[in-house]
Amino acid sequence: MGRRVMTLRGLAAASLLVFLFAGTASAACDAVIQVADATNAGNEALAKEIAGKPKPGCTADDMAMIDRVSALASFNRIVGAVGQGANLGDFEQELETIRTSNSAPWQVFDALGDINRDRRDYETAARYYQLALEDAANAVLTPQWMAPDEAYIVRLDHMATEMRLAAPKPVKLTVRGACKISYRGVSLKKKSMPVRYVFGTAEFTPEGVESAKDLSECLNSVKPKSITLIGHTDPVGTGDANLTLSLERADALAEYLVAEGYTGQWKTVGKGEDEPFKADDASAYDEETLNQMNRRVEVDVEN
Repeated sequence: MGRRVMTLRGLAAASLLVFLFAGTASAACDAVIQVADATNAGNEALAKEIAGKPKPGCTADDMAMIDRVSALASFNRIVGAVGQGANLGDFEQELETIRTSNSAPWQVFDALGDINRDRRDYETAARYYQLALEDAANAVLTPQWMAPDEAYIVRLDHMATEMRLAAPKPVKLTVRGACKISYRGVSLKKKSMPVRYVFGTAEFTPEGVESAKDLSECLNSVKPKSITLIGHTDPVGTGDANLTLSLERADALAEYLVAEGYTGQWKTVGKGEDEPFKADDASAYDEETLNQMNRRVEVDVEN
């Protein structure tokens, strides 16, 4: 698998944000408008200067927003450089610095997810995409003018899922906050779980138990009235055997969830090898990783 040039997928629009602060800033907090104007003008130095000064009259939420908009000024410069052909990976340290400053908007987590995905660190990439999704859902720190649109929310969820399936070790469905099946009103009720089983059986591996426990905790938090568990396999073996195995594995997961406290209705479906996982870029993976991604159980949640 050849190493691809890292690019920002779908983020170029962030460089032309129109800041609409009506109702989001304290009337006495002039610094919010000032940092927005500086960022819109592409004046990163001024945005940072405003963020670093005392902010009389500003609330804690105002100050957090000022730091975020200042971070966006730096992010927009990176977007511009990548648009001119620079490698996103060359900005990793700067993006990490923004992240650790506690002012990182969702775009920074998304970019770090891309970087780690391209280096095949799928565990880290999964966490960053999930953080991007969870940060984007925070209506206080990510008001509507800063939020991703519906298609991009779906993409973030898909990328977080893809990385969980590709990762050698389990990565939790949530990184911080409660488990959700909706983000900013966008329904994401179908979850693909990397529940691992002993080869050719419906017996969980230790990693499989960990993933099953993660799903159990999520369902016990969301408390859906019903779920459908859909088993999938890789194409190794015969179609009939894989169809049977996929249903057995979905049944095993259902039994585990009930034993762990799920009280809603449930049903299981086996798809065998007929519906392989649709990777964002299948050419980025070797055959074994693709097969690993195909071996999954989808959970369709009904509120």
